[in-house]
Amino acid sequence: MKIAKLDGKNNIVKAIVKSYSDLVFLQYVLEKGDELTAYSRRKVVVGKSQEIKTVKIAIIVEKMGLTETSLDVSGRITYSSDEKVPLHKYHTIAIKKGTGFTLKKGRLLNFQIKLLKQAAQTSPRVFICVYEEGMAFFYVMSNYRIKRKMDFKMAVSGKRFRNESRKEFFTKLAALLSEQYSKGYSAFIVAGKAMDNDDLRKNYLKGKEIVYENVSYADTGLKELLSRDSINDALGKARLSIQRKLMNEYLSGISKDDKRYVYGKEEITGTLTEKRPLQALLSKEYVLNNREILEKLDSLGCEIVLFDETDESLSQLNSFGGILVKFTDI
Repeated sequence: MKIAKLDGKNNIVKAIVKSYSDLVFLQYVLEKGDELTAYSRRKVVVGKSQEIKTVKIAIIVEKMGLTETSLDVSGRITYSSDEKVPLHKYHTIAIKKGTGFTLKKGRLLNFQIKLLKQAAQTSPRVFICVYEEGMAFFYVMSNYRIKRKMDFKMAVSGKRFRNESRKEFFTKLAALLSEQYSKGYSAFIVAGKAMDNDDLRKNYLKGKEIVYENVSYADTGLKELLSRDSINDALGKARLSIQRKLMNEYLSGISKDDKRYVYGKEEITGTLTEKRPLQALLSKEYVLNNREILEKLDSLGCEIVLFDETDESLSQLNSFGGILVKFTDI
């Protein structure tokens, strides 16, 4: 996300969305009652007919929904750059990659400011390897641009020595991938033929959080991945891995009766008067519907971890009411 203005004192944000992951952050910043201004498509009456025009529109947010391509925000119109657009009618602004917007809030919470800064300062870094037997191309996505990092090619001999050559190729490829894996990318994608992927996963790259994709050829593999939106899928899987590890930690603490891990509205509220909250796991629904306790945790400097990937770990969190809090020992 490219931020032009982040004014915590006057609760104003001006920014441009650069990727889908920005929308994931933004859904926790936008709230009912905020004023959102952006250019949007709207039917306008021209004479006896209607035209769809791009108009600058401001709405008071009433509801929103995250789709596969956009964050759709609906509310009543308070301003339009075209006088033919009637005020106070409902309109939906689709925020997507490339959308610039201005947001005026009643209050920007600390964790919301942190989310916006995180989106602005640290774009996801994704490693991509597309390969087939005998060749591999390495790419890195950073600052929302993909650049080729290096190539790896090795002559594969004839049928007599094929098995040995294949093993040598995959051994060298795995060593190069392991070296890159250690650099801590946001997501790590390896793409090749299904049989080769299985071989790499089982025999060369065990225990690594790698997203494997099937592609036909190395030289066209990147294009295949981009057409399938595999990068956003891989980032989602990376977030899901973090989400699952945190839930396992909290469940383990609760099962051992570790007093640092607390759940239940009354228990959390009571503990907040005695101990300092270190970290809170919150579901999207809880964040959107429990502003009071969220403000309390935020004011005490608690790290807010949002669970927005749908799987068993989110279901487990929801079974605890959508919130688990880790406190200090004293």
